[in-house]
Amino acid sequence: MNIKAIALIGCSAAMLLSGCSSQEDENPETMVETQALQSGDYGAALPFQSTSLRQQHQIRSASLIDNLYIGTGLLSYTKGRFSPSSYTIQEGQFLVYDELDNLLSRESDSNPDALNPASGSQFDTGKGNVESAVLVRDIYEVDFIRDKETKGVGIALVLNGIVGDQNIEVNADRLQAFGEEAARKLVTYLRKMPEIGDSMPIYVALYKNMSTESTLPGTFFSEAYFEGRSANFSDIDEQWVMFPGDEASALDNASATQFLQVKNSLANFLPDDVSMIGKGRFRDGKLSELHITVEMYAKTATEALSLTQYLKSLLNTFSSLDYKIQVEVRCQDVTIATMVRDIGEKDVEVNTLL
Repeated sequence: MNIKAIALIGCSAAMLLSGCSSQEDENPETMVETQALQSGDYGAALPFQSTSLRQQHQIRSASLIDNLYIGTGLLSYTKGRFSPSSYTIQEGQFLVYDELDNLLSRESDSNPDALNPASGSQFDTGKGNVESAVLVRDIYEVDFIRDKETKGVGIALVLNGIVGDQNIEVNADRLQAFGEEAARKLVTYLRKMPEIGDSMPIYVALYKNMSTESTLPGTFFSEAYFEGRSANFSDIDEQWVMFPGDEASALDNASATQFLQVKNSLANFLPDDVSMIGKGRFRDGKLSELHITVEMYAKTATEALSLTQYLKSLLNTFSSLDYKIQVEVRCQDVTIATMVRDIGEKDVEVNTLL
């Protein structure tokens, strides 16, 4: 076998693993898409191109809970503008590492595009002035692909709801006013990019993060769809609450009561304690999804399987089919099963990991 043939075989093998050349990876003609895990979700465009901002997001996120939910929450809201049946998604292509650094720094004569107030300036939180407040914490970007071309951009502008050394909470109206102004400034910046120009649609959602001690994600609270350089913002009514709890009972007493019924039924199933906590996401005042974590201390597989089977039957206690239920069953800090009951469905899908 001659050297040329050997090289050709080597290149073919390498292509199977990582692509023989970066030029082919970047060729739109080679782009394919993955199948979405669930109906109504986005497929991903391949080859996957990880954003250069991934380390920035990890450093700047208030918590892993926030970091993950910002992305999934953004995609849930963009569906109203970029249908998953028409678009696939990619990581951010336009905001690169250095640009994000500049945008998240303080406004100055040398950096007029920066989104945070100038050093030494006073920001009125509505509960007191804070000097040199950092209000814009991060920017997440997702791009929408159709016919192998980028046709739209989605942005989550992450804002700090608590600022300053004294941890002063920013009044909701003041945070929203600042966030919307910063979003318009960011859109103007993006429009200067030749790849985006004046006509590519840009969806922007404002997100308020929680403190690092919180076990709940933050919330999206305002959105706008820019088809040009200007757009009107509208409110997003979203709230996360713990189950059981007074807030959950006030928002949806029936589901909160049923949660306690399931929790009490599990409590004495094993000789050791069984704990159950939940996180509910409310949209427009109605429960849209309920995430439940059950922690057991089973000593045998029979105990673990029996409790998992019992828990599946108990999910019928939740009478409303208007929200999605997701359950993680853990045994001594190891996930042993997951359950999902989709909106409108009575059947529970169970995956055991034993």
